[in-house]
Amino acid sequence: MYPSSIPGPICVEGGMLSEEAIREKVELAGRKALEYKEKGFHCSESVFLAINEVLQITDPRMVKAITGFHGGGGSHRLDPNVDMTKLLAGVAAGYQEVGDDGVPIVQVRHLCGALAACIMCTSLLYGRTSPDDDLTCVDELCYELHRRFQEELGHNECKFLREIWVPKTPDGSCSHIYRTGAQIGVDVILHAPQLVRECRPRHEIAPESIPCAAREAVPGR
Repeated sequence: MYPSSIPGPICVEGGMLSEEAIREKVELAGRKALEYKEKGFHCSESVFLAINEVLQITDPRMVKAITGFHGGGGSHRLDPNVDMTKLLAGVAAGYQEVGDDGVPIVQVRHLCGALAACIMCTSLLYGRTSPDDDLTCVDELCYELHRRFQEELGHNECKFLREIWVPKTPDGSCSHIYRTGAQIGVDVILHAPQLVRECRPRHEIAPESIPCAAREAVPGR
């Protein structure tokens, strides 16, 4: 459910981010995810690009690191001559489905690509650079992402999410999952210091490449 009911301001460049501003960023992330979907990006890519654009986490070309998570972690062509890119574009757009006649591909459909993108963005902000760094912040946030997907969308695996939402979505695609997934990711990241006390801002300043919302919460700093 959006917006989040967690009260209080969040640290951002130049001051504190109000709950109203957080709601705006959450909604913007959802819209951006759908925009990237319309451009032809898949679930993992669209959600990563949307969260990254809203929060300015890293170079957007890093999207390549999450590409393989779409479709629940990969696809396999049953016909070596098939144009997999074209077929998968049709599946993502909602006018074809894996398993239909004439669609000679199978997909893994394990962890939802949108959830994987949320985890990746969270890890880029709160992950470790040393084995001595504390895992509490990033692990608790990733657990929260799983919980929110279960609560908001009914599951965290691609196969079951498609079964739930594709029939309910007017265009017969995962667009609702794209939008809601990006919203969950931004909401959890911006509320990280309130969700997990180990993510609370610290006095030491982290590298300038990390946004203020996470800068002082980098483990080990």
